[in-house]
Amino acid sequence: MENSQEPYLIKLRKFLTHKYFLSYCLPVVLYLIFHKQLEGFLSIVLVRPFLSEIGPSATDDWIFLAVAVYIFLLFITRTWSFVPSVKAWFIQLIFALAYIYYRFHPAVWVFHHLHYTEKLFYADILLEITFLNGLLILLRLFKLKPVNGKSGFYDDSPLGETKKDDLGYETYVKSLVTKISNTQSDSAIAIGINGKWGSGKTSFFDLMKRNMKSDRVVVINFDPWNSHSPKAIIKDFFDTIQKAIRPYHTQLPGLINTYTDKLISLHSEGWGKFSKELKSILIPDESLNALYEEINSSLKAIDKKIIIYIDDLDRLDKDEIAEVIRLVRNTANFNNTFFIVAYDRNYVLSAIKALNAHNHTHFLEKIFQIEVNLPYFDSAKIQRKLADTLKSYYAADYHNAIENEIMGTGSSQPNYFEGWIETLRDVTRLSNGLILNLDNLVNEVVFSEFLRLEILRLKFPAVYEVLYKQSGTFLTTEGKNVEGYGLKTIADERGSAVGLTKDDFELELYLKNNSDNLAVEAQEIRKIIELIDGIFGTSPLTARFRSHLSIVFPSRFDLYFSYRLLDGALSEMEFSTARKAGLTSFKLQIDKWNEAGLTIKVLSRFIQVRVFDNRQDFETIVEAIFYFSRQVIDGKPFGFEEMPLSNLLSDDSGHISKKFYDDNQDDYANFLRRLFKEAVSPYRFEAKFLEHLNKSYEDSFPIKKEERLSMVLDYFRNYVAQLKKWDSGVWELFYSCAYKDWTPVGANTFNGTTVYSEESKEIIISAMEQHLKSFLNFIIVDAPYGRGGHYISEIIVTIFGSYERFGEFLNTTDDKTDGVLAEFKEFYGQLAAGEFKKAVPFKFKKIKPITRSGN
Repeated sequence: MENSQEPYLIKLRKFLTHKYFLSYCLPVVLYLIFHKQLEGFLSIVLVRPFLSEIGPSATDDWIFLAVAVYIFLLFITRTWSFVPSVKAWFIQLIFALAYIYYRFHPAVWVFHHLHYTEKLFYADILLEITFLNGLLILLRLFKLKPVNGKSGFYDDSPLGETKKDDLGYETYVKSLVTKISNTQSDSAIAIGINGKWGSGKTSFFDLMKRNMKSDRVVVINFDPWNSHSPKAIIKDFFDTIQKAIRPYHTQLPGLINTYTDKLISLHSEGWGKFSKELKSILIPDESLNALYEEINSSLKAIDKKIIIYIDDLDRLDKDEIAEVIRLVRNTANFNNTFFIVAYDRNYVLSAIKALNAHNHTHFLEKIFQIEVNLPYFDSAKIQRKLADTLKSYYAADYHNAIENEIMGTGSSQPNYFEGWIETLRDVTRLSNGLILNLDNLVNEVVFSEFLRLEILRLKFPAVYEVLYKQSGTFLTTEGKNVEGYGLKTIADERGSAVGLTKDDFELELYLKNNSDNLAVEAQEIRKIIELIDGIFGTSPLTARFRSHLSIVFPSRFDLYFSYRLLDGALSEMEFSTARKAGLTSFKLQIDKWNEAGLTIKVLSRFIQVRVFDNRQDFETIVEAIFYFSRQVIDGKPFGFEEMPLSNLLSDDSGHISKKFYDDNQDDYANFLRRLFKEAVSPYRFEAKFLEHLNKSYEDSFPIKKEERLSMVLDYFRNYVAQLKKWDSGVWELFYSCAYKDWTPVGANTFNGTTVYSEESKEIIISAMEQHLKSFLNFIIVDAPYGRGGHYISEIIVTIFGSYERFGEFLNTTDDKTDGVLAEFKEFYGQLAAGEFKKAVPFKFKKIKPITRSGN
């Protein structure tokens, strides 16, 4: 029964002996005992000579009101981001209670009321101050604590009392705690907890504290990191112990104080040391050993385990580490005391070596009776923690990318995390770096590549910087079978001095030659190269599945290091949003992109579209491409690259019609027919694309060749019908009427012959007749290579069959050209005299040739 009540008794004892309780209660008790003497003193000193001479007046009322309003306004301003002092309020409360007593018991003093009302007294200002400050404290108590929002950083805080043990330390901790609980020792036992920075040593402490809650244990937390010198470590350490022991022993805190002073005197110099020696001569005191024995006896009398947790030993310098070790091994080697000390062993040994190199590797064996290496945990748990952390921040549509890259898939597992991301601190730092640097680029970059770069930046910032600033030295687009950047190999024998060959990379050579400046260990270089090669790998398989957002494309490279969308870049997020918003919105966005000068970027992005969500998405993209390609840029329809568009629309093996049109190719063909019928003059884009299809050997387009040829002829007729004078558009449409006949010439070999239909020739000849004067300007060609003279374009032979038949056409055409035809016939005659085999110098007067060279 007594044991069950002891914790509450101890809590009560701590409260009754707390310095704040005593500092408030003692003055009140003294006042209650000596209140008459105090009242008489205040009456003589303050009340009679000063306060009694002040009487109510209108002026004082206004001053009272102004002060009251000022205090209230000050209260209003302090309701926002202000922390009131609870200690000061308790003092105000004591004075306010005393004032209330005297206010309503005027036998001692009579307070002045206001001039305009007898219900308020001037001294009531004290009540307002006390009430409003108390209200501030209540508001502070009930104010909601700020919660770390989803868009904020992740902290690196340990488990504390409530967080879940993600690394599985709990079982091991319980075993260790059981051993400590069953151990009783006449001297201190030191247990070392060894682990790398960020490996969870403080969380390990927290788990021990959770499992060691007992009324037979006194827990002391000492953080030497807060002490600014070895001497301060001694004082802070024993101050911490004294505070924890005070409720259990009356004399012990004083003994510890004396013991601390003696220890510090050993470190004192100059006047400090002299004054302490003089004091010891004048006032003899106990020896250090006697004090130690007395403290030890007192601790035995308490009959409790003293558990002292010392964290972050590996944050101290070598002298501070030595002082803590001295405390553990000698100075505080007390009865039934357990020191649990957390550190990175390699760091501490380095510090010890700097102080005493002799046998330093075994030094800790003399200090700690047992050294615990933090239990090994499966690296998959760290990866799981990283994936879950990032998924809690990013939207659901990004979760697959995170999960697949960090945890892997059935066919592919990431192999680059081990050795890079090993602790929860690594997870926190990498997560914070990603949510900061990736935030503006979530849909603009490849997550796997950005993740690798962030790991490189986290672990080797100097290498990260060099890779970006000297990319031209280490990356190349030459000598590769795949598109984009790859790591540049060593071009000569420079690598032989460090064991590299021409098959190795320039970056690896640079790292080996500059490892000290870059803070890179020799054994880490190969891992760095493997990490970077995972981004810029050049295998055809890698290239096949590479995203258009990849860093390997020169136009995307700077984006990965800028953490924002660069000026003049097309936003992938904008493109995806416009694509999903429907065709009308997509067209409006295309117009905006063109106005912003992003036409080439939009073209590249359309070319990169290969996957579609459904039929609606497919048709939206195709219609948007047709709309985009018809846009007039610099006076001409911009057009599109025929081969990528042909591949996109191809229905080879029915893969489009089966996927989106229920295996009905006619439906698919009707969709495309509608797009071609919507074409408007000058028909340039549609005609060029149909020409490409009509000249291709492989033909899996859902609209057959004959129909496509008819479409181009319709474009040509319509264009000529509205023609006012001859222009280059006539030629472009005529060329687009061409097609190829393919004939076998051997095994799997075919020869294509370009053919112009008779209908296309009839249309262009009819246009010549209608626009002869302007037409003649277009068929005069300068001789190539600056040899001088002119000749008639060979396209005339294609149309008429020969120059002679063209001459017959000229002779049978009515001359309504104001002499232009006559001049041309003269030029024609000179060419005919040379059988049209060489150019002739001719000075045109009526004709104004559209100057061009070639055929």
